[in-house]
Order: sequence, then C-alpha cells, then structure tokens
Amino acid sequence: MAAVAILIPLMRPQNLASVVDSISASTDDYHVVVMAATGPCADAARSLPVTLVEDDGGTWPQRINRGYKATTEPFICTGADDTWFMPGWFEAALIAMNALPNGSGVVGLNDCYNPVGNHFLMARDYVETLGGVMNEPGVAVCELYEHQYCDDDIRATVHFHGRWAMAMDAKIDHRHVGRGMAPMDEIYQIGEATAAQGYAIFHGRAHLWERTPV
Repeated sequence: MAAVAILIPLMRPQNLASVVDSISASTDDYHVVVMAATGPCADAARSLPVTLVEDDGGTWPQRINRGYKATTEPFICTGADDTWFMPGWFEAALIAMNALPNGSGVVGLNDCYNPVGNHFLMARDYVETLGGVMNEPGVAVCELYEHQYCDDDIRATVHFHGRWAMAMDAKIDHRHVGRGMAPMDEIYQIGEATAAQGYAIFHGRAHLWERTPV
C-alpha cells in the first residue's frame, strides 16, 4: 500500500499533467494521487495515473475531506493544483513527523511562499483520534471556510494538541499569484473575495483553542 495519499482539489486542468509529473519524479513508488474534480477538470484527470473522486464541485476544504474519506493511506498531503512537488519533500516531512509523539501529527511543508506553512503532511491516526478540526475526530479540514484561513484553523488545532512540526527541507513549489507566478484567475479571485469572511470565522472560533487555567 502507498504510504501517502496526495489530495488535490482540481480547478485548473491546464496544470494537472505538470503537477502529476512533479509528484511522480519526487515521490517514488509510495504514493497515490487523489483528485477531486468535476466537468473538464475530471475529464483532464482520466488519462493520468490518479484516483479520481468525481463530484459536483465544492470548496478546497470540502474536496480535501472527500479525498481523505476515499483513501486509507497512513498519511495524507493537502495539496493543490498550483503546487509542484520537489525531490525529498516526503522523506524530510517524515523525519519531522517521526519526531512527534507517537509519530502522529501535522507537519508543515515549505511551499516557498508562506513561511508558517499552508500545505501539510497529516497522519491519519492524528486525524482519526484528535481531528484536523477541533473536537471533530475523523475530519481533516474545517468546511466552514471557503478557502482562506482553513490552514490557520489546522495549525491552531494541532498547536493545541502539541502535535505540530515545520519541515523546512520538505519543499513544494507553490506557484501562487501572490508570488507573481500565476495570473489572477477566477479561483484566486474567489479566495480574495472570501478572505474577510474566513478571517471572521477563524477569530470567531478562537475560544476553541483556549486552555482552561489550572
């Protein structure tokens, strides 16, 4: 069985083949690529070595959760169709993961853009027992968010549980519009338009991560 399921909500079919090639070149034989897609994006995935979760659309968190439920691998990676994977990323992330209690938690990947990490290697054991979402075992990503701040929610939750590590040597190339490496397309526009809503949701959940004084 593959060791890691790389989950990619597919919204940019023009990137698909190149992203899959980067995974094949960097992750050897111990991976499966799972793409959640519909319409032309699903059609683009059919001829490639990926597992297709065909749906009716949805947000990035919703599609990551669908991919999670469709897999059994001990680790998942929360990817995207604007992230290219670099050699050694998985090995470096595993080293960081193995240093965590029970070898189970969340490792931030170095996406060459966000220094605190917004793509992750997550242990299935952590998701199933503690939850990627606070008080929701079995759920990887909080679906209250359209997109922005769902990564902050993952980090706040894993910090609360003391199961976080950042692996700077686990590099993926996030070719985001914010780096000047992609045009401002419809998908990025949706992210920008819902950023304030995401911020409000995240800060409205802050009480979940507060510790009761002893």
